[in-house]
Amino acid sequence: MIRVSMLAPEMLGVQQQLKLMTLHPTKRLKILRKLSRYLAKQNRKNMRENKDPNGRRWQTRTSGDKKMMRKMGKQLKTKTTPNEARLFFPGVAGKIASHHQYGTTEKWNAAKARKVYGKPNYDDKPTRLQAKRLRELGYTIAAKRKGKRKKPSIKWIIESLTTGQAGLIIRNLKSKDTQSSWEVKLPERQLLGAKSKDITNFLAAELEKEQR
Repeated sequence: MIRVSMLAPEMLGVQQQLKLMTLHPTKRLKILRKLSRYLAKQNRKNMRENKDPNGRRWQTRTSGDKKMMRKMGKQLKTKTTPNEARLFFPGVAGKIASHHQYGTTEKWNAAKARKVYGKPNYDDKPTRLQAKRLRELGYTIAAKRKGKRKKPSIKWIIESLTTGQAGLIIRNLKSKDTQSSWEVKLPERQLLGAKSKDITNFLAAELEKEQR
């Protein structure tokens, strides 16, 4: 969540706070509402481009560089009062955004995977979770050197096996490994953020308009 408060020195300069406080609440609301729309537009653009607020690209998926969370920007909401402006994701979208914003480790098991992804089409390509699970369980394939074996990459597994084949191998390997759940680490991908300089410049321009 982004929160810009009249009394937040980390976001507003002393002079800006004083100028805002002298304005009628209706005018403050108008300015902060404009600010929230401006920040929302910036953050939606960053999300579409898979960049953080500083312009750095998010860490890509292990299985490829396809853009992520392209529709998350539509879930971004704003709330404004005469004293503050807030940008946030509500409900389930907020939980998803939080996982990516700060990075987290999720615990998965077969039951959770079925609930999230439903009953699979066994002729489809394996999911990324299946590929990671195969590697965790020690799945290997023949290496180029005769008599040697190696762990395949996630990309190789997805391109070379089917969902049914991956599931069967996982079940066979699990008979040797009693672990019934696994962890998936999500890297930090900052969805929301704002530079103090951008906020300061925006408010300075709006306050100057009010003084004309």
